[in-house]
Amino acid sequence: MPLSRPRSFIIPHMSPRPRRTPLERFRRIFRYIYLRLIRLGGDPVLIARGFALGVFLGVFPTFGIGIPLSLLLASLLRWSRVSAVLGSLVMNPLTTPFFWTLSGTVGAAIFRENAKKVLTSAQHGERMLSLTRGAGIYLAGNTIVALVTSVLAYYLALRAVVLYRKTRRERKRRIRERRG
Repeated sequence: MPLSRPRSFIIPHMSPRPRRTPLERFRRIFRYIYLRLIRLGGDPVLIARGFALGVFLGVFPTFGIGIPLSLLLASLLRWSRVSAVLGSLVMNPLTTPFFWTLSGTVGAAIFRENAKKVLTSAQHGERMLSLTRGAGIYLAGNTIVALVTSVLAYYLALRAVVLYRKTRRERKRRIRERRG
């Protein structure tokens, strides 16, 4: 008599994974980056420098080579390579529109231009001059945004790593004291 078990017995039916909202995905990505960052071993200053480098290259338009470039530069500078990669992950599909808009706005403020006007003129076919001008405005704004963001990332990463280690040391000390 052949075995005729239902397929669900061999491969159990699994309910589909719940769909996460963009805000939940954003929160999970940044929580992952935060936990990986604070648990890294090594000098907190080098970890923070690597993270700031990664954030700079993540925000700056590197056209897909941000992660390899952050690995290369962090290796050359002897900063934390893992934190550099984590920093470059700050720029993701959820944060990209924010940084692009902010970069265009800052660039327009620097050149006292209307960013919307420059970008729409490029869309309507005013060819190379408007495209070059729009790219210049965007890159100027993006450079400032990337610098400010990376400086903030440095201090936040340094503070987070130092605070995590201090809390961990105190927790271990309290456990040793209870044991006698």
